[in-house]
Amino acid sequence: MEMLSRDDAERRIRERAASDPAFREELMANPRSAVESELGVAIPAEVSVHVHEESGTEVHLVLPAAEDRLSDAELEMVSGGQEYWEGPGGDAP
Repeated sequence: MEMLSRDDAERRIRERAASDPAFREELMANPRSAVESELGVAIPAEVSVHVHEESGTEVHLVLPAAEDRLSDAELEMVSGGQEYWEGPGGDAP
């Protein structure tokens, strides 16, 4: 399995959506399934996936959460197909 950084994973999804109309349609209709299929990863159930399409009159900016933000290493674990879990007090189950 190929390990991708978050930037690489997002780039791959954007490029596929730009070149494959059927994938773009699936990505808009069912983003979780489309991303999992394209990247070959399972997204944890507690993680929501949203896709927004810009237009000439609408721009979307995504800001990281001010608190409870995953580290780059934790994000890479998720994008690399590993499940991340940290229970109360930082304990893994």
